[in-house]
Amino acid sequence: MSNLVGLFLLIGVGYGMVRGGLVPLSSTGALTSLLLKVALPATIFTSMIRPFDPSFVRDAVIIVVVSTVLFFLYAAVSAGLVRVFRVPKGRQGVWMLAATFCNNGFMGFPVAYALFGDEGLALAVMLGIPFNILMYSLGATQVSLDRCAGGEKTRLTVKQVLFSAVNGAILLGLIFYAAQIPVPEVIFTPLQHLSNITTPLSMLITGMSLAASPLPSLFRDRDAITCVVTRLILLPLLTWVLLLLLPIPNPLITSVILIIMSMPSAAVVTAMAQRYESDRELAARMVCLSSLLCMVTLPLIALLL
Repeated sequence: MSNLVGLFLLIGVGYGMVRGGLVPLSSTGALTSLLLKVALPATIFTSMIRPFDPSFVRDAVIIVVVSTVLFFLYAAVSAGLVRVFRVPKGRQGVWMLAATFCNNGFMGFPVAYALFGDEGLALAVMLGIPFNILMYSLGATQVSLDRCAGGEKTRLTVKQVLFSAVNGAILLGLIFYAAQIPVPEVIFTPLQHLSNITTPLSMLITGMSLAASPLPSLFRDRDAITCVVTRLILLPLLTWVLLLLLPIPNPLITSVILIIMSMPSAAVVTAMAQRYESDRELAARMVCLSSLLCMVTLPLIALLL
């Protein structure tokens, strides 16, 4: 609880930095690039540099399988809820996308690292594998439902899906782990220094992004509110119940899955909405509102661990 509160205080610092005029909002772009292309890959890679442990391989397979099933379950539940909540056509696809996919990398990895250490982060990285694959296949299918009647569907290339700094770090880390390749201290030490800035930097960026929109306006969009309730409350509670029923041998797996799946909507939802001609404004509201309210819901979900 105290760890989570500390992380969200950093979000408040980022919000105050922009609102107080200490840094421009435009600087979030450069800081995000630093996070996603340098700091986060360094954190992922260093978390995988560990002695070979057959139990970790077993845990990694379990978390990949369980998370894959959960993402498909979320997609099915969200497809039903758009009718229950009467989300209008032209918004249904992006609503389902924001409800289905959580912010596992940008916020999930740093929070998992802060709460569970290197082992928890390594498991969270394994969860990122099905996320990265399904986000741009299943997720693209969801948001494409909203495209204009005469518009053409723009497909992401295989290169765009697979060749990112984060995926590269995952692949490289798995190779070094499986082959037990030693990393010289002169290289490993600066990588650790870079990984140490991941958590505070990601929280600051989240707070800075929240400062982009007047907070009262976020609470006036009914569809944004229903999506956020689904993403932050309904789906995490469903996940918690299902995890209780599964015979998972390592309780850390359960903890990591529940925390990651309780994260706000993925930051990439806004970009996906623009690419597939959906409601970009709604996407931004859902991402922003869920990122704000998770400061309340995430500590409460953590109490279920």
